[in-house]
Amino acid sequence: MRIDKLLAHCGYGSRKDVKQLLKDGVVVSNGKKIKSSGAHVDPEKDEIYVDGEKIVYSKYVYYMLNKPDGCVSATEDNLYPTVIDLIKEYHPGLFPVGRLDVDTEGLLLITNDGQLAHRLLSPRTHVPKTYYVKV
Repeated sequence: MRIDKLLAHCGYGSRKDVKQLLKDGVVVSNGKKIKSSGAHVDPEKDEIYVDGEKIVYSKYVYYMLNKPDGCVSATEDNLYPTVIDLIKEYHPGLFPVGRLDVDTEGLLLITNDGQLAHRLLSPRTHVPKTYYVKV
């Protein structure tokens, strides 16, 4: 995997931001500084550090979020904060699995795993969902 793709996926910013980190000389793989954004690394085998912090790579991320009232189940919105805004770590491609209304509170799964989301939401899979309503 290219180092710029890996670091962007791990939350170190856009590929442009990562290129600046590489230029600054703060990215080290197996004890050697990496300057080229096109350098290939194996996140499973190589020890990669950014500014002394070890990179822990996972292809998919999963968050269980207790969605508060006043927040929308979306990736972007001009009127309300989104559930993605509540997650402090940057991971590209995050999205909520399912929807809760803006004034609804409750458990929501946030991930970048499209296959899992499809299996959970597809009517064909018949995944049961339970809702408790207080009126």
